[in-house]
Amino acid sequence: MTERLAHPDFTLTIYWRNGLIHGTDLQPASENARNSSRSSKNPSRVLKALMLRYLDRKKADWLDAPLDWEPLSPFRAGMLKTLWSVPWGRTITYSRLAALAGHPRAARAAGTAMANNPWPLLIPCHRVVGVNQRCGGFTGGMELKKVLLTLEQG
Repeated sequence: MTERLAHPDFTLTIYWRNGLIHGTDLQPASENARNSSRSSKNPSRVLKALMLRYLDRKKADWLDAPLDWEPLSPFRAGMLKTLWSVPWGRTITYSRLAALAGHPRAARAAGTAMANNPWPLLIPCHRVVGVNQRCGGFTGGMELKKVLLTLEQG
């Protein structure tokens, strides 16, 4: 099953398999997508929570999303699970994330784990920033990362 969240600034596609989310695709909204893309009808509870947060700008209980952790290494899974606890509207540095996950000298590896996050937006890798709050990288592009961070500040 596939679901879609169409936001004016981005489109998120959620890929389900056997009752688990095995991946997402987060893309900045193009002009064509803004005019033609629509969110899924009859959304799952995961998509409903995302719609409340990002479309309706209302607080929603954050997700206990059924993610398919099996393909991930223990290190990557640990980094992503640690990141899951960073609250809405907050950021964390790569080095702090690594330290909280039990790997205080692994800031670069934390960055690699974020770059390979199979669930952007569900596990909010856009909240991870470099030293002095520099944005760092982001799979969806730096402009989209800035948009997401701004959405969470408002």
